Amino acid sequence: MKKDVWLRLTNRKNRPLSEKQVRGIHPDIEELLTREVNRYYNKKNRQKIKIEANVIPEGSSTLSRLDGFEKQLEEHEALLRQKENNIKKTVEAQIAEKRKRLKDEYDALMACKESEHNNCMVDMKQKIYSFKHQLEDQHKSHSADLERQYKSQITTLEKSIVVKDKEIGKLSATIS
Repeated sequence: MKKDVWLRLTNRKNRPLSEKQVRGIHPDIEELLTREVNRYYNKKNRQKIKIEANVIPEGSSTLSRLDGFEKQLEEHEALLRQKENNIKKTVEAQIAEKRKRLKDEYDALMACKESEHNNCMVDMKQKIYSFKHQLEDQHKSHSADLERQYKSQITTLEKSIVVKDKEIGKLSATIS
């Protein structure tokens, strides 16, 4: 039956699934298919036993015992299904609790990292502000030095121009 289901999924006319897609089918579905196949075979075996029991003269008592056994088996299967559901619910609750705890830890770590990031940004802004003022002070100092040098050179040039003007005046007077 499993093989038939496999072939049906991979060879159907409308939108057949690839082998990769079929293998990707959730394990719960595969487990369900396996369980249904087992039930089918058990049902067929029970039917064969009932037919054989009706043929044999003392088969009716065997058949009634078999019916009782079937009922016990069904009750046991129902009990197992209930236990399975309870286990699934317990596991899901534990997973949800662990997921919540991990999310809380993650959120706490993110808040810590955001705080560190903000502190780094504030520190960087303070350092940039400090460097800016240092550079401005250096620029002002350097500008003042250059201005003093410029004024000193202009004063020297003006003095040399005055000396040259006097010399030109003397030469002009001599020429005249």
